[in-house]
Amino acid sequence: MLEPKQAQTLSEAYAVLDPLRFLSGEWLKKFYVDRPEECSIAGLHDALLLDPSDDDKTLFTGTRGSGKTTELHRLEETLRQDHLIVFMDVADLLNLGDIRYTDLLVLLGLEVFKAAHQAGFGADEKMLTQLRFWYEEHILEQDKGALSAEVKAELDVAVARISGQVKADAPKRQRIRAETQSHLSDLLERLNYLLQELRKKAGRRILVIVDGLDKVYDLNQVRDLFLQGANALLEPACRVIYTVPFALSYTNDFRQVSLTFTRFCELPNVKTHQADGQIYAPGVDMLRAILDRRMDPALLTSEAVDRLIEHSGGLIRELISLARSSLISARRLRGDRGPIQPEDVERAIQQVQNAYSACLTKEHYHELARILDGEQFVNSDVAKELIHNLSLLAYDGGQAWRGVHPIVRPLVERWKRGQSV
Repeated sequence: MLEPKQAQTLSEAYAVLDPLRFLSGEWLKKFYVDRPEECSIAGLHDALLLDPSDDDKTLFTGTRGSGKTTELHRLEETLRQDHLIVFMDVADLLNLGDIRYTDLLVLLGLEVFKAAHQAGFGADEKMLTQLRFWYEEHILEQDKGALSAEVKAELDVAVARISGQVKADAPKRQRIRAETQSHLSDLLERLNYLLQELRKKAGRRILVIVDGLDKVYDLNQVRDLFLQGANALLEPACRVIYTVPFALSYTNDFRQVSLTFTRFCELPNVKTHQADGQIYAPGVDMLRAILDRRMDPALLTSEAVDRLIEHSGGLIRELISLARSSLISARRLRGDRGPIQPEDVERAIQQVQNAYSACLTKEHYHELARILDGEQFVNSDVAKELIHNLSLLAYDGGQAWRGVHPIVRPLVERWKRGQSV
């Protein structure tokens, strides 16, 4: 397993600059950098720590790439003493191109089943057998004894098999949905019995973290998931955090549904500039520290670091992805020890620009040009698309000001020049 340590060469840096590796465990301890106070989730941490409830439900949102998963793993670490935590990543378990709330509840029940087994419940104990019988009757067909497995590896295989059916096998996915819909109240009753008994045995509250719903491809699909299934998603007798796409914050019907949840928390983007264009030092310093902890500062020129930070838009995943693409260019031209130069960063920026250029429409450019010219933000379907594809970034939480992604700005300026000819 790769050791989390500061890279001394570009080859080592390539491994630690993996934009898809979220910080947890030793990686979290080694590479985590505290966010500026105004863009942290201290409020969510305090709310979960101080609220005595054992079945509150939280919606958690933020721009893709802003660091939500890392912050959830950090939350997991800080709350572990008082909670038994079940962390499930929807992106690993479900089909992000076709997802319903019933799929989510089927997998949530399985993850709680695994957690109870790991906490010491035997497979023949009543609180486990009741839930197991539900899966055997309604989900499992050819392998009805699978969830009785006493060996964790065998149990994991059985759970993975069910997940695989929901994720990759469309006919079985439809059958499972129909069965779950018809017998949902029974599933929730048995799940809640297990959760209550698990809490007694563990002596701690149960917190289920459902990560990855913000990665669902179709924004309308995840909106419908909550519109149709909100009542069911509120039913599990434990604390639950559901991640949701940031663009849903701009959807009126979802906003109405969100009021039925205990809290709706946002992870603000890390600013590199204030709304008036002035440098925001705390944000810049945080992003620089992210690079410094992962790789020897001698591997980048100061100009290259400045360009990486400026063009990241304050998105942590964008910063790491740009740095990784830049080092590929540097290695090809100058060998393993670098350093990364501004021209390497420029090549990485150009690759991302090309991707945006291929997907932005005339309607997108028109809206981006308005924002770039300082006009007021107007909530519309086009604006939601721009927020979802990261062309338009929001800062400062509820008092949001919006900025065009730094990598997209030159494309918008070019479009404006073409319109004026």
